[in-house]
Amino acid sequence: MTRPPEPISIWEPREADGEVFFVRPDPLPLGDHYAAAKELRPKKGELPLRVALFGESVAAGYLYAPRLTPARVLEAQLRAAGGFENFEVIDLARTNETLASLAETVRTSLQINPDVLVIFAGNNWNLLETPEVSPYAPPVAARREYAATLRAEGIAGPVRLAAERLRERAEAALDWVALIAGAVQIPVVLVVPEVSLADWETRQPPFWLSGGGTARWHALDDEAVGALGHGDFAAALDAARAMRELDGGHCASTWRLLVRSWMGLGDLEAARQAALAEVDAAAYATQAFLGAPQANTAARELLLDAARRHGFAAVDLREVFREHTGEGLTGRRLFLDYCHLTSEGIHVAMAAVAAEVLNLSGMQKRDVDWQGLLPGLLPIAITPEAEATARLGAAIHTAHRLLPVTPKGPILEHWLEAALAASPGVEAAMLDLAEARCVPGPAVLTAAQQRNFASPYRLLLQHGLRWDYLDADLLEAIQAVLERRGKPARERIAGLLLWHHAVRDEGTDLTQPPYLWEPLERFYPEVMRFEDLAERATFRAPWPASSFCLICDGERDVEIEPTLRLPAVSGGRAGKVRIEVNSEAIGEMEAADRWRRATLRIGRGLLRPGLNRLTFRWPPPREDGEAALRAAVARLEMGLAADLHPVFGEVFSLLARPV
Repeated sequence: MTRPPEPISIWEPREADGEVFFVRPDPLPLGDHYAAAKELRPKKGELPLRVALFGESVAAGYLYAPRLTPARVLEAQLRAAGGFENFEVIDLARTNETLASLAETVRTSLQINPDVLVIFAGNNWNLLETPEVSPYAPPVAARREYAATLRAEGIAGPVRLAAERLRERAEAALDWVALIAGAVQIPVVLVVPEVSLADWETRQPPFWLSGGGTARWHALDDEAVGALGHGDFAAALDAARAMRELDGGHCASTWRLLVRSWMGLGDLEAARQAALAEVDAAAYATQAFLGAPQANTAARELLLDAARRHGFAAVDLREVFREHTGEGLTGRRLFLDYCHLTSEGIHVAMAAVAAEVLNLSGMQKRDVDWQGLLPGLLPIAITPEAEATARLGAAIHTAHRLLPVTPKGPILEHWLEAALAASPGVEAAMLDLAEARCVPGPAVLTAAQQRNFASPYRLLLQHGLRWDYLDADLLEAIQAVLERRGKPARERIAGLLLWHHAVRDEGTDLTQPPYLWEPLERFYPEVMRFEDLAERATFRAPWPASSFCLICDGERDVEIEPTLRLPAVSGGRAGKVRIEVNSEAIGEMEAADRWRRATLRIGRGLLRPGLNRLTFRWPPPREDGEAALRAAVARLEMGLAADLHPVFGEVFSLLARPV
């Protein structure tokens, strides 16, 4: 009995004239997570040699796709080196790919007769493969298991548990790939990812530290960040080392401060080692803020081990990129963000893959190495508009996913400047984006978005077009970059903000979207809004400072009315919340562990037309860290969600109105 055809990922089987082929649904107007090929057909002849590329968003060409993808680059390189008629590449990579889905796509892809399998994955594993190892996981059994490991081993317990689960799942998936490939006798190439070490920062608060260690850690953090701002790298290094003593090396923020300190002192190898430790410390099992996909040491070792066990060819991009640039601290030359590649990064990575495929093909008289292959390859063919759009997308995506330990503005301005350098016409897309952000309602309904859809700089889902917030840092970066070029962007954007978002006479609650200045600076379940987790009724601050967007004309005083409290502790708690606008203090508010309301007036002299940054600086936590962690374990043992990190304060509402 003939087995009926199965879908290959989203490509559904169809039959016409006695032949089976596979068809993808049309993408939505803002795009989707899959490759653009409309049809996939079984291979009929010996040639061209068919290479199937699988993987995650990096393999899919995130921020360039569909205009440019690694699959298309690989195909062009193979044809240039091995003959146009001899090679083709089928793109089966997808954004947000998981191990189980990848293995299933490899299996079903045999219906189109690939000759070589290339798997480019590992960045997603830390975030997507062990979601149950978290203090916020909904299943009661998962919370109790988390509590047991936390009680027995401390914070290292859940990290170990997640690593063991990942190893089981990764080995099972890669063993299945080996079984499939071995059954039909086709070779496999594993591409081991590299990540941005120089430029991507991972800010996470420390979990509760013993005694008063948590408050001490945050005081040292202020000290280190201040020292970096003044160029005193030795002082920053001393403060960061003291932080590491307190957190035991488990906090990614500490490692990033060490990276910045060592870079400032000129020791790039020490900075590189600290950056690698930062990536490894950003464990999903212990994170408070939403992290970014990055292949850590565990993921890399799983891939390299699978290559050794199964005889897969391996392309280690860490080694490839280091040899290509002569630098160990990879950054924005090859990376658009935390792991997605620039056009140069794609070109170099695929040249290394092409060399392996050429050697496996048996068509070459002698072995090919990527270093010898690369100089003979033509540069990637990409239009200036497509390059500019990807770089603008890098600025937007960075604004949405980077939570840095040092200011965010410089890297946003870098990518905006890079976009303008690629194609000055992208300025119109920047202004349309700013207008779409300022207008209430879905961006796709705005005139600005309709203009962008018709332009050569079309922004898609992957570029972060959909966003519920004002994008304050990005708006400020766009204003700064365009003003330097003599464009009156600040006045234009301020006018749009005032027209749509100026504080109302009856009061505007700044705790609601779109007025959070940095939406990521919350516990990640509150950012993601999981359907199976109840939403919080209040804004909770897991960091010593919380900022909000205050939109006003700067011609009148503004009155704010915060209703807030501090977390309850045994014996009660009280303290003062310092309130600032645009880094200038406007007063203090007495706070306690019961809700309190106050009214403060902000003089017009401290305000500017349009966007103003209103910041609350919370008093340090007074709890004993060990007791707080024990309380978290007790909640988890009862099946309740628990925070492993301190809550500095809660805001029920923050009304602002003109006076």
